[in-house]
Amino acid sequence: MFLMLHTSHQIIWLHPQYAVVTGSNQGIGFGTVKKLAANGTMVVLTALNEKMGLEVIENLKECGLSDVVVFHQLDGTDPASVASLADFVKNQFGKLDILV
Repeated sequence: MFLMLHTSHQIIWLHPQYAVVTGSNQGIGFGTVKKLAANGTMVVLTALNEKMGLEVIENLKECGLSDVVVFHQLDGTDPASVASLADFVKNQFGKLDILV
């Protein structure tokens, strides 16, 4: 369970929130990453293409969000890649609150 404060423009989590957004290097996924990160959620941005994912992280630096977004390569059709992401989240954060 967590608590949050809601203002007219932002949600502020009182306990750290951790999210994984799959396919988040473009489109709706990218928008979701930006919104979650802007609200203080630590986000793991994932993409199949590592180069594209790292480019998105660089772009997020310009928005001031690079401190709350990290990249992890993910091929959702590869069990080893999924397991690698799960291990990363477990080791880095110990939990996952949001999966998109």
